[in-house]
Amino acid sequence: PRPIAAIVTDVIMPGQSGPALADALRAEQPSLRVLFVSGYPRDRIGEQGLLGDGIVFLQKPFTPRHLVERVREVLDE
Repeated sequence: PRPIAAIVTDVIMPGQSGPALADALRAEQPSLRVLFVSGYPRDRIGEQGLLGDGIVFLQKPFTPRHLVERVREVLDE
């Protein structure tokens, strides 16, 4: 099967955080790229230690255009 190029995941989800999901998937596929989204401001999420440096983040709400731009950014990394 073809590898997954990228995923889009919310940072805060019931049962498992987006960063934990990304870590689990990257254990199987280290080259996986991730775009994190959230309705919470980035600085508030950062205070909880959920997002480190060097991640690509998109604040909700966003337009389809902004989503496409950020996905392109993730894929071009």
